[in-house]
Amino acid sequence: MSLSKDLENLKYVKDIFNQLAAGRHIDASADAEWWNALQGEHKDDYAILFKHLGKKLEIDPRGFAYFNFDEDANQKAAQQVALLFLLILDKKYADGADLLRFTSWILDPVFFAELREKNKELLVQEKLDSDEAWNRVVHKAETLGFMNKDDSCYTMMLPCWRFIDLYQDLSDSETDNAVVDDTNEDSEDLVEEDDVDGIGDPIRLEH
Repeated sequence: MSLSKDLENLKYVKDIFNQLAAGRHIDASADAEWWNALQGEHKDDYAILFKHLGKKLEIDPRGFAYFNFDEDANQKAAQQVALLFLLILDKKYADGADLLRFTSWILDPVFFAELREKNKELLVQEKLDSDEAWNRVVHKAETLGFMNKDDSCYTMMLPCWRFIDLYQDLSDSETDNAVVDDTNEDSEDLVEEDDVDGIGDPIRLEH
């Protein structure tokens, strides 16, 4: 089959490529037509074409797709977006919210004000304490398809599963570190006191 015929079958290929190449996500709910195209009879053709164009298509069965980029000049912005969501998840967890129901949360100005106040010192360290810097990273998260804005409030989209996974990995790592600490405390008679003092605390989001 010719390339032109192949492209005829890939109805949304240009739109999808432009969306993903810009670092954005395809969301099963917000971008239903594109998502259905990537899940349809020509899904392998989309993946193969994108591969020839130097892009690796990642499709998560929980309802989102994205290009898997290597580290590049946008790495700093990506790290700031990741930090934003880890702080959101940390606060929601502390408030007793069900992390697996994140798409039902309403993130209003009061929530963000409390979030910024709670993490004031960390945001200063990360140079995200000013309104301009904060609004820039929130807008970046919206642009990439992680959040949707409705008036002054935001909701989290399906691609945020990536941050749920990351948050849970960090929590598991912290738990493992705590177990190691407990083991060392129980065995303190087998080590010198100076050695015990060298054990670090688990990594936490708050500083």
